[in-house]
Amino acid sequence: MMNLRIVTENPAVARLTFILLKKRYGLQTELIMKETKVLNKHHSYEIFIDQANEVLLDLGILAKDGEAITLNDDLPEEVIKKNCCKKAYLRGIYLGGGSLSAPEKSYHLELITHNEYFANQLVDFINDTYDLASKMTARKKNYIVYIKESEKIVDFLNVIGAHQTLLEYENIRIIKQMRNNVNRVVNCETANITKTADAAFEHIHAIETIIQGVGLDYLDDRLREIAECRLENPEATLKELGEMLIPPIGKSGVNHRLKKIMEIAEQINKRMA
Repeated sequence: MMNLRIVTENPAVARLTFILLKKRYGLQTELIMKETKVLNKHHSYEIFIDQANEVLLDLGILAKDGEAITLNDDLPEEVIKKNCCKKAYLRGIYLGGGSLSAPEKSYHLELITHNEYFANQLVDFINDTYDLASKMTARKKNYIVYIKESEKIVDFLNVIGAHQTLLEYENIRIIKQMRNNVNRVVNCETANITKTADAAFEHIHAIETIIQGVGLDYLDDRLREIAECRLENPEATLKELGEMLIPPIGKSGVNHRLKKIMEIAEQINKRMA
């Protein structure tokens, strides 16, 4: 006969395990709280089941091979036939060896297993049943089934019934997304302002070259008008400059005239060189 010892640092998991063992199998188990003597001295909770063969066989953790009883590395097909049982099975795996990173930093959910064959089966089960794009990787002596897409993580939390965690996760995810969008807009605006300022500097430098070389009267009326407008409004965009002219012209028209002014300035520089 085999004994089973369940250890967790989560009191909620310990209570749920205790209740389910009593409800499903009628077991009067003892729940013991211990204090670990390492690091921050966390409490751990231990449930010990004497002669646990029946429980382990029913859960698909052990399998019968003739007269022999062996450890079962396969997904327990008999246990997860129904949709509700599939969800409960994933919930149990997450409670037993799952973790979720803080969404402020990154999106990452993982399930830790000790068997590569089982990990690959779990990936296929999760993806075939719920389409959650899970993957597997090795880490030290463990095999990690993980999900990195934020939307898929939300779907996983919904599947296992972690609705409170899901809402908290979604709130943080939305805030993070809004912050990223604001930063993106600010960066875009900053880039546009820098681009406008750089272009205005080049325009003004070209106009000053013309003034010093041949004077603004050298330009025809259209070019002189836009040159004077640019000198008076160095911070304005091309669109804003066009709206200041009489009659107003479009952005492309302003750009065309300013390009012509810069070509004239370049010709003057060549003659003076």
